Amino acid sequence: MSTRSVFTKSLFAICLLLGTAGCSSSTSDSGDETKSEATSDVTSDVTSATDEVVEISVIIGQTSGSAVAYQATLGSTVRLKILNPDVDDEFHLHGYDLESGVTPAGQEAIVEFTADKLGTFDLESHVTGEWILTLVVEE
Repeated sequence: MSTRSVFTKSLFAICLLLGTAGCSSSTSDSGDETKSEATSDVTSDVTSATDEVVEISVIIGQTSGSAVAYQATLGSTVRLKILNPDVDDEFHLHGYDLESGVTPAGQEAIVEFTADKLGTFDLESHVTGEWILTLVVEE
């Protein structure tokens, strides 16, 4: 097992322990949006420029779960493609406060953004409350 793999798994385990608070609501108020915008402005100053695109495709119940972790480089474009074949679903990426909106069963939700924050971020289903994956953004 590589050092990077051990690091990723350790980081993921810590994230699970610290992330038990979960998501309290599927809607955000305007105060949260203002806070998110202010944070983005601060972190954009330290973002490194890169042309890297990290595309992550997940099928709920098949390639998803709390043990699924993906890595991206700071400044890269991340494209999350999420498909729930069974029910309408809505997805939320914690830390970036991005939501997919409600996506009908069998249709793919796409969430694309610039990875401008370092850290570990969980993607959650607002329908089931389950963690779908963890995104680790590194330099």
